[in-house]
Amino acid sequence: MRDGNVLKAREFVFFCEDLALASLGAEFPRPDRKVEWTILQLSFGDPKAHFELQPHVARGIVELGLHFEGEVEANDKRAARIAANAVEVMAGLGPAWELEVWTPSWRRIHRIFHFDALTQELGREVAAEFANALRVLLPYATA
Repeated sequence: MRDGNVLKAREFVFFCEDLALASLGAEFPRPDRKVEWTILQLSFGDPKAHFELQPHVARGIVELGLHFEGEVEANDKRAARIAANAVEVMAGLGPAWELEVWTPSWRRIHRIFHFDALTQELGREVAAEFANALRVLLPYATA
C-alpha cells in the first residue's frame, strides 16, 4: 500500500501546478499549457520560452526553470537580459538558481530539488518556488 503523502510523478507535477497557479491569484496572466507525461511546460505567448517542471525519478531530482528553446540568437538575447539584471533577478529567486548555456543553442535559468520520495511536502516547496519564479521571471519569458 502506498503512503498517501507520496505522489506518482505525474500526480506531483499537477499538484505543484495547481498550488502554484492558485497562489498567484486571478489577476496573474494564465499561461498556455503543454504536458508530455511528467513534463509540464507553461508559456505566455511563445512556447519556445517556457517554464518547465520535471521530476526525474530515477535521478532523485526535480528540475524547475525557465527554458529558452528557440533560435540561438533569440535564446542568447533572452539570457543576456536576465544576466544584465542578475542582481535583481537573483535577489528575487534566491541562490539555488543558475543561468546556464544548456546546449549549443538552448539556454535556461533553473534550479534543482533533490528528493528520496515525491511527497506532498516537497510538492508544496516546489509549488511555492514555481509561483515565485513565475512572478520574477515572467518579464523575461514574454519579451
